[in-house]
Amino acid sequence: MFLSCFTTEAFAADVPSALERAKRLILEQEIGQGSIGRVRQAVCPVSHETFAVKSIPLPKGAAQRAEVVQRIAREAAAARALSGLTTPPEGLVRYYACVYDNEEDAVMLVMELCRGPCLAQLLRQETTGRLSEVRVRRIVSTVARALGQLHGAGLLCVDLKAENVVLNPTEEDPDCVRLLDLDLCRDLPGHDRCGAAAAAALAVASGSASHPHPHPDPDPDAPSVDQIWGTAEYLAYEILRDGAAAYSPASDWWALGVLSYELLYGKAPWSGPTVDAIFHRMSNHLPAFGGAGQGGPQVSQAMQQLIRALLCHRPEMRLGTKGGAREVLGHPALQAKK
Repeated sequence: MFLSCFTTEAFAADVPSALERAKRLILEQEIGQGSIGRVRQAVCPVSHETFAVKSIPLPKGAAQRAEVVQRIAREAAAARALSGLTTPPEGLVRYYACVYDNEEDAVMLVMELCRGPCLAQLLRQETTGRLSEVRVRRIVSTVARALGQLHGAGLLCVDLKAENVVLNPTEEDPDCVRLLDLDLCRDLPGHDRCGAAAAAALAVASGSASHPHPHPDPDPDAPSVDQIWGTAEYLAYEILRDGAAAYSPASDWWALGVLSYELLYGKAPWSGPTVDAIFHRMSNHLPAFGGAGQGGPQVSQAMQQLIRALLCHRPEMRLGTKGGAREVLGHPALQAKK
């Protein structure tokens, strides 16, 4: 049993029908692989619609199974919340269904098919290893709107990085992108979608739904200095300093600053062999904006100022903290026409 199953009307009338339809999809080439599952292109043999299907086999071991079902539950809860919005969220991959196949003991997430590649792969394909400022401006604007949609739905992205943003080009916008992989999403204060879903999934996975513990399990979203999620190079300064209690929309805006820098310069502003090494460099060195004379790209002053504002060490002063996506999108670097 998996409690986080859902479907949209666009995919099926109810969850049993969604499972039946998902199992009939013809799976084609693999288009992605994550830490807990693989993503394949799929086509419906009846309507010929194309989808992306993330297949996640549930581990047999109790500890591994508990971790995986919580991550799936978080992603499914976030997907369900976003699918219920009146206006389809811009810049976020569209989810159609989450179903559990009892015969395979696996969960399938049916999503919008994005052609790719992800931004990390795109950088590797570029001769210079970086993108032009014009392209970065378009991509960053879309990701900023996506973060604004997530925050408006009461969710934190937590794991924004180049690997989790994928190209989905259109005739109108060859740099159209989608933010995906929401399995590390966390709730904003006052919301309890992901945390409640993860707790319920854990209860079922551990059997505590039928055999309650005398004391409730800790809230999976309760702040803990030991529990840090995300990718080291993208973690905000305050998270590395203070731990998980510091997660906030400001930490997502910091990650957008890291992504912007990486797309322009081909590398993260700070890196190191350990989290402690990254924090030391972050604490003692400002990001370097080497120009053409130092073998770097030609980046406008406005774009450099945008990145500095997103990478402000004080979260209360960081761009986006007070005004959200509108504040970020209003920065001159994202208003330029050329």
